[in-house]
Amino acid sequence: MTQMPLEITNFFLAMQAGPHGLDMLADMFAPDADYWEPFSGQTAPHNGRAAIIAAFAASRSDAFDDAVITLGAVEVDGNQITVQWTCISQAIPGGRGSGTNVFQMKDGKIASLKTTLDQGQP
Repeated sequence: MTQMPLEITNFFLAMQAGPHGLDMLADMFAPDADYWEPFSGQTAPHNGRAAIIAAFAASRSDAFDDAVITLGAVEVDGNQITVQWTCISQAIPGGRGSGTNVFQMKDGKIASLKTTLDQGQP
């Protein structure tokens, strides 16, 4: 199955909204969710909704308001959704980045998110 769940579509819309999408993002994560990301340099996951939203807030600026996120391949396997993406924004070094998000869903909320960047990305 390759149809992306509405919750994941809404996640990318909130991401594209830059700092104005943080409240929307907060509602999408389970209270005890985990988030692994390559942007902050932190190797351990962010644990819990508040820590996750703080990580997103730290990586957002008004410069991110111009973000255009294009989705690539989507793979749905039960509660796991894998999405390839490309983002164009002046907030990104070089103006462009790409990677993969692997979501684990539980009860309509994101229980886990692992973001990786494609090879050669900062």
